[in-house]
Amino acid sequence: MQPAESNVFTGISFVGAVRRISLREEIAEALSDDLVTGRLAAGASLTVNDAARRFGVSATPVREALIELAAHGLFTGGHHRGFQVASYTWADFTEILEARKLIGVPLVGRIARTMPEECGPELGRLADRLDGVRWYGDTTETALIDRQFFGELGRLSGNQRLSGMLRLLRVQAWMYLGPYLRAAPGPTEAWRRHRELVERLAARDVEGAQGLMRDNIAALRPFARRLVGDAGDLLG
Repeated sequence: MQPAESNVFTGISFVGAVRRISLREEIAEALSDDLVTGRLAAGASLTVNDAARRFGVSATPVREALIELAAHGLFTGGHHRGFQVASYTWADFTEILEARKLIGVPLVGRIARTMPEECGPELGRLADRLDGVRWYGDTTETALIDRQFFGELGRLSGNQRLSGMLRLLRVQAWMYLGPYLRAAPGPTEAWRRHRELVERLAARDVEGAQGLMRDNIAALRPFARRLVGDAGDLLG
């Protein structure tokens, strides 16, 4: 399968063991990449047949992928009406942050206790890339590296369900903030302590890793508030 605009493996981590995935999962990953990078913007329509032609596959795995993503709130519609990319509000975003805190903080504590040593260097390289990318204008690379870094963190937890929830929350957060980041006229004061987080994990520093994750999530709300400003749906 060779999509015209998106590498289907972009959001799939290759740190550590490689997991065989299905065609449905490949398509879901590629579509998730499109959502976080803005190639599929809020309200955009997508039919199964159009997506199947793009990916060069039959309609069945595309339909399965879209139904799965719709079940997670990333698309609306379905069946014979086609699918539309979901739109999120500031209220949705604050709930996403709360969910990330409830899931992410204890999850990094667990990872700090169990992360294999051989995963540290590659995770650190991803962290360095994430700390170095720009968080305004063309944020395609930023969004994809962010997905890969936090997707790998989730995988290292050893719990596929929690990992899937963490990946979903990253996609939803990007779907809301992405348009504002791409419209930002200049550099933004983004959180750039991902390398430090990896170092705490590698050092088995449970409290330090959890504290950094709390700091990451806490910093995102005022960052988003400055970014969104008076865009219309910012309340409270």
